[in-house]
Amino acid sequence: MVTKKARTTKKRVAKKTAVRATRTTAAKKAAPSISPVTELEQSIAKSQVQLAKLYEKEVTKAQKGVEKIKGQLDKAVARQATLRDKKNAVAEKVAANRTAATQKQLERARETLRTASQKVSELREQMKSAKQALKDAIAAQKKSVAQQKAMAKFESDWAKATAPKKKRKTTAKRRPRKTTARKASTPATNESAASE
Repeated sequence: MVTKKARTTKKRVAKKTAVRATRTTAAKKAAPSISPVTELEQSIAKSQVQLAKLYEKEVTKAQKGVEKIKGQLDKAVARQATLRDKKNAVAEKVAANRTAATQKQLERARETLRTASQKVSELREQMKSAKQALKDAIAAQKKSVAQQKAMAKFESDWAKATAPKKKRKTTAKRRPRKTTARKASTPATNESAASE
């Protein structure tokens, strides 16, 4: 059995939801509608900003890559120089005292120097490719900036060209003075009048 109080509660809840529903639809209707063209232009502008940020990130990433490889290359070159010095010291030792142990030591020094040299050459190749990637990223960023500048200039020129031109206030025009024409005609008329 349903009590009277429960019924009224149910009715109130139903009324509140109906009122809320009408308020939200009214709010949705009141919101200004944006044309699809304007909406697309706004999304393009946002995308262009995101694209510029991505170009910047790509350039910084490429710069960090170049710096990282440069650090590795410097360490590898230093290691290669120390290994070369060690190999030369062992070679002198072999020249002074030719034994199987010193020759084996010389062979190991040569092998480690070869691997270090290979590592250096690999790092140099990586450095070339990283520098090329950096150069490409900078060129792409410059192209993007140039496009943005050209687009902005076009937009400003277009706005100036399509802007309604202000009418210039017309000032009261002065009548030109007729000094020479009057003076020349006045004595002639006076003489003709005198002769009659």
